[in-house]
Amino acid sequence: MPRFRKPFFRADRGLWYVQLDGRQHNLGSDKDQAFSTYHAMMAGRSQPAQVAAPPAAGPSAPPKLVVVLADEFLAWCEKYRSPDTYRWYKDRLSAFCRSIPADLTVDRLKPFHVQQWVDARPHLAAGSRRNLIAAVKRAMRRAEEQGYLDRSPVAHMKKPRCGKKEQVVSPAEFAAILANTADREFRDLLTVTWETGCRPQESLRVEARHVDVAGSRWVFPASEAKGQKQPRVVYLTPPALAIVRRLLEQRPKGPLFRNTEGLPWTPDATNCRFRTLRRKLAVKYSLYALRHTWMNRMLMAGVDALTVAVLAGHSDPSTLAKHYQHLSQSPSYLLGQARRATG
Repeated sequence: MPRFRKPFFRADRGLWYVQLDGRQHNLGSDKDQAFSTYHAMMAGRSQPAQVAAPPAAGPSAPPKLVVVLADEFLAWCEKYRSPDTYRWYKDRLSAFCRSIPADLTVDRLKPFHVQQWVDARPHLAAGSRRNLIAAVKRAMRRAEEQGYLDRSPVAHMKKPRCGKKEQVVSPAEFAAILANTADREFRDLLTVTWETGCRPQESLRVEARHVDVAGSRWVFPASEAKGQKQPRVVYLTPPALAIVRRLLEQRPKGPLFRNTEGLPWTPDATNCRFRTLRRKLAVKYSLYALRHTWMNRMLMAGVDALTVAVLAGHSDPSTLAKHYQHLSQSPSYLLGQARRATG
């Protein structure tokens, strides 16, 4: 007699699921209703398969739970978006769903539910608060696109403005960072970022297959590059190339940059290391701060803005002027340029 898998509860999402045909099916947050749905599914498996259309929005269809819509959006992300994008949304939407009642239906969802969740994290920067709101808005917009509701209840919710990325790390500060970093594994990651201005997502992902030693560069195909529109090339200085050559010998497969335990670096792991450094240096740095500093150094060295934008991997050169205001922190440089322009 065949045995079928039984429903199980996922505490991280507050939902019941059943695994059928290699796929997890969402049964909702109520246990009794979940098992009723499960039994109906089992009974229907003996009938000819039919393609079910999304339930129509309106008074004839009961409103969906917010946690169910969030979960369906995550399932779509997992299937059609990159693993990093899926994890980005999962971390934020899972936290939001834990902050609201499990039985909250989308017709009762209001912007204040999102705002109270964000306000409970006053330590976050404006950009991080903006990302929390954006994650919820995107999930609800997807539900609207699929016909689960007529209008997203948070469509008009305002997001905080992004802050300017203005932290610049001086050579003396970078030397202090390295001096307070005991392990070579993290120093390698810091040095390559300082030397190349690569994005953290690039240094944490790069593998031997991306390395062009003869060309002193990394080449990410368009499918693995930010935006997925064109290949991303990161050019390596001699110090960066020396580190990459050494790591290639150790790791012919998998991510090149790993921690002291041999595990690939993650954003959370690097952030933890910078928090540790803050206790010693009284300043919170980041890999992105090193990237921004690299752009500042290139511009102050006289490299034209278009070339810097291309080397940084910006598809729109105006991004450099819109979001990176590093030179405004160097009055002496600007004064020298003004005097040079006037002869």
